[in-house]
Amino acid sequence: MIFIKKYLPLVLLVSFLIFCSGYWLFWHLKPFTANAFVFANTRPVSPWTAGYITDIFVENNQFVKKGAPLFSVFSPPYLLKVQELEHEKEKLCAQLRSCEAKLKQILEEIKVCEADIANYSYLFTRAQDMFKAAAISEDYVVAQQRNLKVSLARKAAAEHHAESLRHDCSALRAQIKKTQSSIELERIWCDQTTVRALSDGIVVNMTISPGGYYKPGDILFAFIDTSAWFIQANFKESELSEIRPGTPARIWIRQYPGREYRGVVCAANWGSERRSSSHDTGVAEVKKENEWFMLPQRYPVQIRIIDPDDQLLLHFGASAYVELDIPSRPFRQFFWELFLWK
Repeated sequence: MIFIKKYLPLVLLVSFLIFCSGYWLFWHLKPFTANAFVFANTRPVSPWTAGYITDIFVENNQFVKKGAPLFSVFSPPYLLKVQELEHEKEKLCAQLRSCEAKLKQILEEIKVCEADIANYSYLFTRAQDMFKAAAISEDYVVAQQRNLKVSLARKAAAEHHAESLRHDCSALRAQIKKTQSSIELERIWCDQTTVRALSDGIVVNMTISPGGYYKPGDILFAFIDTSAWFIQANFKESELSEIRPGTPARIWIRQYPGREYRGVVCAANWGSERRSSSHDTGVAEVKKENEWFMLPQRYPVQIRIIDPDDQLLLHFGASAYVELDIPSRPFRQFFWELFLWK
């Protein structure tokens, strides 16, 4: 009894140290961090077209499926713009038909000129032969030559006119194509007066109501994409050397005690900002550090959850614990940090 009473405090102290060492070793055989949280891809939602909101189809914190309407903007001005462009296209098509008809008329006139040229060319040749035989006067020969030149000039003018009409037709066809593109663009804008969900997700921070006027770029609320969930786990720089994309991970979220998730590392960030400058002088500032215990820098590691539970809705920013399925070499890290403390 005396021996037990004498050494009991020492036994308890040694037992406590062994337990603490075993506990520390258990959690440091693999990289582990409690500095982690849940996140997902988010996007600000804003209208594509300017106007006032006529209808809102969702509520704050509501889950919606991909393609579901979120809200709509006053659309009649965009519909009228489509109709205006369609009428403009009809006008251009009518002008094109008129231009093509004129071109056909000129082409027929060219054929008449070609017939006249053939006729006057024959008469001029015959007149020359008859003049050589002294059967006709020289005036008759000159008249036939003049008629031939006039026919050639009329044909040349008709051909230039036809070329001009061809260019006019080409310009009208180009304008029709341009107008058709404008119609398709305006139809797109008209369709975009109803904003739809680009993926499955949750509407958050919505405080709008019908009647408000907004323009493209105005952020109305946020949308959390629930098609993929991630964890940002901030690991010590001494553990980064073993972390690679594809590394398996075990995840525990405080929101659901006892539920373990599986994940895979997507990427480890290459940098973490530590510099700062004075707002007054612009000179670099050096923060005072603890000279006895210099804490290692942490770097964010992105992990994708590969088995999310549809029945357990995750919350953006929820705290999490992460363990990576790679060796952490705890003794090497412990003595490395121990002997480098200055």
